[in-house]
Amino acid sequence: MKWGRVLGGIICLAGAALLAVLNAVLPADKLMFMVGDKNRPIMPVIALAVVGVALLVTSIRWRRV
Repeated sequence: MKWGRVLGGIICLAGAALLAVLNAVLPADKLMFMVGDKNRPIMPVIALAVVGVALLVTSIRWRRV
């Protein structure tokens, strides 16, 4: 296993979970992430989750038998 990628994946997923909780708890005007002219605070959560899963999947060392 590549431990750097595992750690990075876990950190990204923890950040995504934290942002998701903040999204649910805080009012819409407190957590801002503007895409164009609209507030889309869920976009960083999705991006961090995708990067975290990608890092965890690519951390596995594939062996040929």
